[in-house]
Amino acid sequence: MRKETICINERNLMFVVAGQLYDQAPNRQPRKVEEIMSKVRFNFRNDARCDKNNEWYSISVDKDNVYGFVKSMLVSIPEFQELNLTQNEYDAGIKVDDEKRAKFKVTTSRDKNDEDSWRNDFVDIDAFIQNVNRRLLDIIDIESDCFLCIHQDQNSKSTLDCGSSDKCKICCANPNLTNNFECRRHPKGEYTFACKFDCPKSRYICCEECGDRNTCGSVCDSHSEDCGLAINRKGLNWEESKA
Repeated sequence: MRKETICINERNLMFVVAGQLYDQAPNRQPRKVEEIMSKVRFNFRNDARCDKNNEWYSISVDKDNVYGFVKSMLVSIPEFQELNLTQNEYDAGIKVDDEKRAKFKVTTSRDKNDEDSWRNDFVDIDAFIQNVNRRLLDIIDIESDCFLCIHQDQNSKSTLDCGSSDKCKICCANPNLTNNFECRRHPKGEYTFACKFDCPKSRYICCEECGDRNTCGSVCDSHSEDCGLAINRKGLNWEESKA
């Protein structure tokens, strides 16, 4: 069965990373933020998986691999790694990999802060990556799920089996409607059915009918007859299926 993928676009990635930089940086003063964001954009657009055929620039990633995708992109940026240095360490010319650096910092409730205390603080790189990962998934969930919708109390089955209110009937995330993303995946041209999830090349079609099935490293090993991801087969009376 093809793995579930989610689509990360450049706008959301830049929004989350830039916001997290200012959120976690001591004194809300991240160093070299322009260089970091410029390299994030460059790395994203030059990723082999990036779809450059639209103004959004997007990459489809296995949902379980979003953390690894974010981590590999950020840790490859030297200016981002330097955020792990305190301002005092940075001013003294100390490097991130200096073995003489303290491995951890201890704080207590009795510590007193003054206007220069932030100079001894730093960005926790691991926590930063986890926060970016979580915020990206939150944005994607909000755009595709009704879990936090005010009409959720009308749902008696699951977070994706929407209620029956007028709002739910026109919501684009309602899987029971024909105008949502999934139901727009009708087979076109020579293809006979669509797949519920995108492939790494952002195609809707089943691997069985793909011309790259013999060379693709992500080809699905399922058969369409047994796979629950195959949708909207040609020959199906669509009007009856909506009843």
